[in-house]
Amino acid sequence: MAIKQRIDLLFSFSFFVLLMQPCCSQTDKLLPGQLLKDGDELVSAFGNFRMGFFSPDGSENRYLGVWYYRPTDPSVLGGFNSKRNKPVWVANRNNPILDKSGSLAIDSNDGNLKILLNGGNPIVITSVKAEGNTSATLLKTGNLVLYEMNSDGSERRELWQSFDYPTDTLLPGMKLGINLQTGHEWFLQSWISDISPAQGSYTLGIDPNVSNQLIIRWRGDIIYWTKGIWLNGEFDFLGLVSDGYNFSYASNEHEKYFNYSASETITSFPELRLTADGLRGALSVHCLHEIQCVSVSVNVKRPRCRKDFSKFEYKYGFMNGDGFKFKESDNMTLSDCEVKCFQNCSCVAYASINESNDTGCEIWSSGTKFTETSFTDDHRIIFMAREPKEKKWWLWLIVAIAAAIGETMLCLMCYLARRKYKGEVEKKQMSLTIAVGTALLIPPLCYLCYLICRKLKAKSGKHCQSTKAIARTWR
Repeated sequence: MAIKQRIDLLFSFSFFVLLMQPCCSQTDKLLPGQLLKDGDELVSAFGNFRMGFFSPDGSENRYLGVWYYRPTDPSVLGGFNSKRNKPVWVANRNNPILDKSGSLAIDSNDGNLKILLNGGNPIVITSVKAEGNTSATLLKTGNLVLYEMNSDGSERRELWQSFDYPTDTLLPGMKLGINLQTGHEWFLQSWISDISPAQGSYTLGIDPNVSNQLIIRWRGDIIYWTKGIWLNGEFDFLGLVSDGYNFSYASNEHEKYFNYSASETITSFPELRLTADGLRGALSVHCLHEIQCVSVSVNVKRPRCRKDFSKFEYKYGFMNGDGFKFKESDNMTLSDCEVKCFQNCSCVAYASINESNDTGCEIWSSGTKFTETSFTDDHRIIFMAREPKEKKWWLWLIVAIAAAIGETMLCLMCYLARRKYKGEVEKKQMSLTIAVGTALLIPPLCYLCYLICRKLKAKSGKHCQSTKAIARTWR
């Protein structure tokens, strides 16, 4: 009886241990014939990086990506936390999967990585020519590499690596620059919004005209920021100080690039990320503990009319009238919309057309009224231009007039007193003093009148522009 109880106890314990094991063993490799299904993960050596399918906050679309493994709780053994584990690389950023049917596989015909879908064409990740079987490995650096294999299963040569195709994040070992032999460029491109990794409006790379300078471009052509010059062994904008990090710039007949490395003793999660924050800054370095983290302020040139501009603030409500809507083909992001409104003096409000992913753009000119509602009511999120506090210029006018009258009265009293008690010489001196004082007082009063007239003219012409003027300006 005792033996049977021991056997039952041992069986129960063994069954419990089996239940605690993951459904599939952790691996960093994908071999021919294997599938990485939605819910499975590749785990790099030492467990710093994981690759699998994810959905950004606020979205049900699925993407294949690589992220730092940062458990929020010691009891959490796995899983994706989109806030803390934001992906550092996305394979299908412009081709979202609408359900959880996606599986990563190696094509048996050509050896390329593809995402297989139920009832749809596969999403091609790599396009290389292989002479034999291939395998994919997630390295401890976060780099996904496709290898050509020998007949005995060993790795023959590297065919493709994700580090050559970064998204919005630069990891240690990645490059920003250009391959002078092939013309391939290494650059970062922001997400289109916080809930969509599709290609956004900002790119960060090496300036083709000044090889030792980093530049940020907005919407492909417009240079947005040009202060990343390599001087004395460092870029002047970073200001990162840590014994565990090494920033470098290389230039030769084959390639020109900037990169950085981190010591294996570093236990933080270094990443240089290009964000889509528009006027609030588009470049930031995210890390923990060992390194001094910075955010680079990226400023759009202020139009003269925005000299005293404060900022846009969001409100819940609706505008009483239609604004100017940009075309869908313009691929406008919310930050693009902000910049467009900021650069046009008649724009007083803007909003995204597709609030589900913060894309599209509608703007309103002065004269359009806004009706604020509560969060629970039918509403849109409208970004309103916060006007600077009205300067009390009329108070200064009263003070100036009072001072002028007071000075005139004082001079008059002094003149009468001198006239009563002093001789002819003093009378002449007093008259001269009054004349000089009056001459000195007239120019400031004239200038003050000029400023008042200019202020009133600007105030009256402030509401003259319309939405049609905006359309003519930006078409």
